Amino acid sequence: MSITPKISVCMAMYNAATHLRECVDSVLAQTFADFELLIVDDGSTDSSADIVRSYSDSRIRLICRPHDFIASLNTLLSEARGHYIARMDADDIMMPDRLQIQYNYLETHPEVAAFCSQAVRIDSHGQPN
Repeated sequence: MSITPKISVCMAMYNAATHLRECVDSVLAQTFADFELLIVDDGSTDSSADIVRSYSDSRIRLICRPHDFIASLNTLLSEARGHYIARMDADDIMMPDRLQIQYNYLETHPEVAAFCSQAVRIDSHGQPN
């Protein structure tokens, strides 16, 4: 990762232990590697922060703060070092090429300031529904 990553993946989490490892693993498995994963623990009372601390990947930064979702989102924006911001929820899974596709698009369309991507809903077994 460069000192100024191309992308800051920004995620606030609150009591997200159930799906957090799968979520973080999907970010770390991206085909585009020049990113930081900035996670704000929004006052979780479960093992969410410990799960994040169990990773040794230098691209991950964890910030712990009291429960206040809006302030946590603002913290993500103020702490992000990337040229672009990619929002992520702690119960989501990234497709492996999401960051590469979005980076390529933004680099070739400088007039675009924000966009979203398609989502596929899955059940508790990981099957589309």
